[in-house]
Amino acid sequence: MRVVITGGGTGGHIYPGLAIAEAVRELHRDAEVLFIGGDGLERRIIPQEGWSFRRVVAGRIRRAVFWQMPWAVAVTAAGTAQALLLLRAFRPHAVAATGGYASAPVGAAAAALGIPLVVQEQNLYPGATNRILARWATTVSVPHESVAARFPGKAVVTGVPVRAKALRGDRIRGRRRFGLDERDFTILVLGGSQGARSLNTAVAEMRAALASGPTVQIVHQTGKDHIAGVQEQIARRPGSLRYVAVPYIEDVADAYACADLVICRAGASTLAEVTANGRPVIAVPYPYAAAGHQESNARLLESAGAAVVVLDGELSGRRLADEVTALRSNPGRLEAMAAASRRLGRPQAARAVAELVLQAATRR
Repeated sequence: MRVVITGGGTGGHIYPGLAIAEAVRELHRDAEVLFIGGDGLERRIIPQEGWSFRRVVAGRIRRAVFWQMPWAVAVTAAGTAQALLLLRAFRPHAVAATGGYASAPVGAAAAALGIPLVVQEQNLYPGATNRILARWATTVSVPHESVAARFPGKAVVTGVPVRAKALRGDRIRGRRRFGLDERDFTILVLGGSQGARSLNTAVAEMRAALASGPTVQIVHQTGKDHIAGVQEQIARRPGSLRYVAVPYIEDVADAYACADLVICRAGASTLAEVTANGRPVIAVPYPYAAAGHQESNARLLESAGAAVVVLDGELSGRRLADEVTALRSNPGRLEAMAAASRRLGRPQAARAVAELVLQAATRR
């Protein structure tokens, strides 16, 4: 059994692909999995995770920047030619596309060669690449019932695939790992490489604002590009509140396990991990996400009672401190939010998508 997984540009497309690969290998131990992507984060992350990776050229098509479209179309055509050669050499039984412009050439090549294509959409508002590839797909995996109507006859509600390393953490081990107090209220902050600056700054300010309030401790994943700036801000605002800043958390399951509250952006993959772990969340949507999809993701959790949404334009350290204090002083509300988060969570989503991929491969 040979499977190609394609997608990239951001972690929101890469990590679901990795989760699908893990689940495919779990279901079919002899499966050969090849990732094909572009020059984005996937080129570094996927080989680090131990998977084979091949690169094709790809260009982002922005309709608003119309003068760049001829170049982007030409690059995508060149990438499709490269993908045709790679697929003919590897001879996959199925291709899974998780979105991002890097998946367009590979999806198009799969359609041209008659290879079954499974599209995995993470967001409530489907991305442009996945909307195009869905025309040729045998199946489209979607995160929620509200998205299924966009892909009539093809949609299967699976949730967003979550990596095994984001699940089944240990609370005691996590608190010891990060040097945390066993009893204090713990906040996990997940900043990232894209759009994290305003969130990271607000969290540093929140730390100072919380110093005189209830006993709180913070674990802050800043993103590798922002750790130095965050540490500089913290040095300017000394305080007694326990605060651990790290650029990246490799095995995030223990971090989720020891958290009483999560503060994060509203990318679909991050929120899928949060709900799979049943954690209440303050979600701060990235304001420049395509079609405002991060706010849509966050509002779904808010309407279910699992999240408090703070828009980026309203974001400040004081606002976050007020929200944390209100939740910290209302344990019943926090418990209700955690329960709502668990109801939304789909920890088996990766396996469900992997089954769709293997079914498509078998039909071929």
